[in-house]
Amino acid sequence: MTFDWIKKESGLPWLPLKIGLPYEEMLEEAKSIKERFVSHRSGDSRGGYTHRGWKSLCIHGVEEHKTNHYTSYGFDSNEDTPYQWTKAAELCPITTNWLINKFPMEKYFRVRFMLLEPNGFIAPHKDIDKNMLSPVNIALNHPTGCIFKMETHGVVPMKPGTVMLLDVGNTHAYINKSDEDRYHIIIHGIENDKYRKLVEESYNKYV
Repeated sequence: MTFDWIKKESGLPWLPLKIGLPYEEMLEEAKSIKERFVSHRSGDSRGGYTHRGWKSLCIHGVEEHKTNHYTSYGFDSNEDTPYQWTKAAELCPITTNWLINKFPMEKYFRVRFMLLEPNGFIAPHKDIDKNMLSPVNIALNHPTGCIFKMETHGVVPMKPGTVMLLDVGNTHAYINKSDEDRYHIIIHGIENDKYRKLVEESYNKYV
């Protein structure tokens, strides 16, 4: 199947991408700068959902602490937003090297570490109004007791090192019932031909 069909028409709630990454080293980098993380969507109840213990830090973004959608900062589109590699990227060279030299992306928009603290949760919500596979969510760890669910589809099969293309047009929720911080990375950007091939090959193996 073609990339466009897989992304927009397949109806898959998620698709694991077959690409390796040094997730243990990336996890240690994220942990080492935990004090730089900020509350994500603090006080934001848009879409009728609430959250607790949800923090973020931009590796690539407007600034490392500007973790929300570009409209929150007065921009009209991803193309008009002055994204850049942040201080967090400098402090996490293994993660940044993988993003620049290993992960096939033409251009990055927001790339963020996402932290969910013990007993934290993200209540049911959806991020876009149409169903399609986007963005990429990477589990640097996934402690026992972390549950990521999509309405009508069940538990998303995340584990440490999983690189997952998600349909966040589906209502989804997250809870961390463990006593550990959960660290993920979320990637938004423009695909290149290598990325399209990766998705097509991953789909063929998955189905």
